Amino acid sequence: MNLKKLLDDNSLQKKKFSLKEVESVLIKSCRSIKAAKILLKENIDESAFEQAYKSMILAGRALIFSLGYKPRTVGSHIITIRFCESYLGKEFKILIEKFKRMKQKRNYLIYGTDLIISEIEAKNAIKTAEDFIKRIEKIIEKKNPQKKLVYNDKKQIYAKRTRKIEKV
Repeated sequence: MNLKKLLDDNSLQKKKFSLKEVESVLIKSCRSIKAAKILLKENIDESAFEQAYKSMILAGRALIFSLGYKPRTVGSHIITIRFCESYLGKEFKILIEKFKRMKQKRNYLIYGTDLIISEIEAKNAIKTAEDFIKRIEKIIEKKNPQKKLVYNDKKQIYAKRTRKIEKV
């Protein structure tokens, strides 16, 4: 599905977002990865998997926002994935396929029964999410090179805060 189709069927609406708003969503994405790692250490694999998926959704939304669009509320997860698939192209094909499978499993975890996420699946989901986020960050930074340091400073400040919390 391409951008024109997503706009024509009102899956995406034009909306201007500031870079600060985009950065805020990226920081939430990083927080979800952090939460996934903490949950994994506590052997809460399903929740770790869900947080990894959430971090990818947030990173995808940040990309959409950075381009001046907003996904419709109903079906926003699939719209985000379709947008990423269309916009990011063949270079991201394997990551997008993993993203789609993670969405299916996450939905089954919430709405189905008898699905168990293994520790290995949760670890792989976290690795996939980290790779996806890094690539999305690079794309957004490339569009806004003058803002790179501000975003990285915020990530470092957040990382310092979370380390203090862990020590308590």
